[in-house]
Amino acid sequence: MNYSRIVLFSISIYFLLVLASTIATLTVGAGDATQNTSFLVTLEVLGFIISLLVYVYLAYKQASKTYQHAFYVFLLFWIINLGSSWLMNIFLDIPLLALAFLLPFLLSVIAVLLGTVLGVQLRQKLSNGVTAI
Repeated sequence: MNYSRIVLFSISIYFLLVLASTIATLTVGAGDATQNTSFLVTLEVLGFIISLLVYVYLAYKQASKTYQHAFYVFLLFWIINLGSSWLMNIFLDIPLLALAFLLPFLLSVIAVLLGTVLGVQLRQKLSNGVTAI
């Protein structure tokens, strides 16, 4: 088990998603971001794509116990995500809404499964000498 890789990928996903959210919110404006449905959907799709790419790369690099590593990255990411949300609730009075976590959680599960499958397939194709995907 490669624990350093699990921690690295979990923190990487978290910070990449925070960075994407910050850039998008600064672009649209904080007041408009919470009221604009298309902005929120676009942000969720962008988060899904970022997560998917990270899981593809993880599965490509991790040759043994790929699915187990992906699950642990997923688990640690959500512990970090929920922990930081809980801290923001306590110190900044930002409310925790269960519904706000439902869609990202479902998209994250899909990204783990799809990204791991794609990464394993990519590794197998490239190791067999196939140059086209």
